[in-house]
Amino acid sequence: MRRLKQKPDELEKLKVYVPTALIRYYRKAYEKNPGKFRDLERSLVSARIPVTAPKYAAIVTFYTLLVSPLLVIASLWISDVIYAAYTSLSSLSIGVGFPIDKSALESAVKFSSEIIAFILLFYFLRTALLKYPSLYAAQRRSKIDSTLPHVVNIMLGMAKGGSSPLEIFRTIAQERAITGEVGKEFSIVVRDVDFFHKDIISALRSVANTTPSSKLSEFLEDLISVLEGGGRLSEFLQFKSSHYIEERERYHEIFLNSMGVLAEIYVSVFVVAPLFALIIFVVMGMLGEEIERLMIAMVYIYIPAGGIAFLWLVYSMVKGEKVEWTAERLRPITIKARVVEGQREPGFKVKTGLVALILRTFIRLRRTLNLSLFLYKPEYLLYITIPVSLALLALSFNRLKYETILIALFAINAFPYTIANEIRSFRVRRLENELPEFLKQLASLNESGLTIVAALRVLSTTNLGALTSEVINIRKDIEWGKLVTEALQRFEARVGSAVVSKVVSILIKALESTDNIKAALFTAATDAEMYLEFRKRMSNEMFVYTIIVYMTFAVFLFTIVVLSENFINIFTKIEAPQTFTGASFTLPDVEMLTRLFYHTTLLNGFFSGLVAGVMGSGSVRAGIKHSLLMVVVSLIVFHYFLGVSL
Repeated sequence: MRRLKQKPDELEKLKVYVPTALIRYYRKAYEKNPGKFRDLERSLVSARIPVTAPKYAAIVTFYTLLVSPLLVIASLWISDVIYAAYTSLSSLSIGVGFPIDKSALESAVKFSSEIIAFILLFYFLRTALLKYPSLYAAQRRSKIDSTLPHVVNIMLGMAKGGSSPLEIFRTIAQERAITGEVGKEFSIVVRDVDFFHKDIISALRSVANTTPSSKLSEFLEDLISVLEGGGRLSEFLQFKSSHYIEERERYHEIFLNSMGVLAEIYVSVFVVAPLFALIIFVVMGMLGEEIERLMIAMVYIYIPAGGIAFLWLVYSMVKGEKVEWTAERLRPITIKARVVEGQREPGFKVKTGLVALILRTFIRLRRTLNLSLFLYKPEYLLYITIPVSLALLALSFNRLKYETILIALFAINAFPYTIANEIRSFRVRRLENELPEFLKQLASLNESGLTIVAALRVLSTTNLGALTSEVINIRKDIEWGKLVTEALQRFEARVGSAVVSKVVSILIKALESTDNIKAALFTAATDAEMYLEFRKRMSNEMFVYTIIVYMTFAVFLFTIVVLSENFINIFTKIEAPQTFTGASFTLPDVEMLTRLFYHTTLLNGFFSGLVAGVMGSGSVRAGIKHSLLMVVVSLIVFHYFLGVSL
């Protein structure tokens, strides 16, 4: 049985210390009032966290108390902020006819703010830890819902191949690298049957009642009805597969509407709002208000924190599959032969001397470096670009400003990484697009009477586009004595694509069940075609939001330049008026404002680029090229139009 290598579940291997006395205390509280722990217990079961409700409550209380000194420090800092805001106000008189001592009132405000801040921090931290199981269960629900259609197709391929229900469940549980959280749910079914000797119906009903996904619960309830009624499993799975295709279309429309709302929120909250706030702060500063701290908080806290939070929100919705090109990891086997003098064939020549030495050195260097590994993991390029960029910038450190140094470091490291990442993505996308047609041709040949080996041999002589070389490699693996399943596993490892992994999982399970895999091939082709079509439509429509991000950044940059050139810099040419009726007037610090506008544009460009990549491609990696372009454009505009020195 094929098992994919996977990491152990973090929650399953987690062991947390907690005092036994505290566990006993909460166990007694649980025995007295079980209803108080019912929601927590349900969340722990849905999240599949192997901890009882009393023990988890003890863990939360213990570690909240353990970090209380940090909460005290945080509450002191919050009270200092509140006290500073209070003292900046004018003197207050409270009561009727008599004032309260100001120093006593200030001490009371400081002390009460410390106590209230500590209580609130303690409460929020404990509540957040208690809510973690329900949040994790909600996260599992979204993963189950997104993976279930593919799992149904795997089950359909195995059912058409003649596999029994328990064998299908066991396969889904073992293929956790492909089936994800759905595999974890089915592993509970297998555990109940194998270790607790439950029947399949009882095990399925137990999972249906505890899973966080209503979609999976509905599927399992229908599956139970089919198994109890003696219906045909393949027909039921075929119906469910078609139903999930239609459901994905409805999800597509809802998802696009949600992304439109998020795009508007991003433009309003993280582009327009900082811009208007900076303009208001400049005017307030001219009227004598202390606004430097507010501007610094806006630029260096609000924009980065807001950008990271928005990125996390969008990425959790538009998370794309991991794209790899791993063929370069499987190094070719080098066969060395020794040529003996006097035993050469006529006309056979061996290169000797300097030419042979140079050739052998070049071949060994190429094999040692294996430059194509950079396509497997572009992160390997950072081992070269980071030292090179640091060495180059060390030579010009005293001649450049720190902003320029950071931009240069980012550009030198991001540009090669982006090129390698785009080449890798382009290769994988081309191969994936040819996959459905290859599977259909393979199914047609199998239907005509050819075995899978003969069909692969025939297809290896045809033009399959980007898949041609991979099909030839599959045929060679089989000719060298490997099983078809092993050759397909090597194909999956070479490409490293999520689409290929899903297709191969269906094929291997079908091959392990029967020789006639026509139905499994058509099922795999339909699954791949459906996924690729959905991804193509999403990519085309999400491209609009990438354009919106670019237009928003262009408007932001244009407004900043106009504001600096026609409003701020004009104050360098005038003197402050001696009198200003009704209010004091202060000339703005042009150098400070220009620097803040410059940093605002750089930060906005960096995070806008990442948002464009996530919204357009579902990947933070894809956003690096957008960030690089926006940051470099900001540098050029501020240098040539506003005179910011490098």
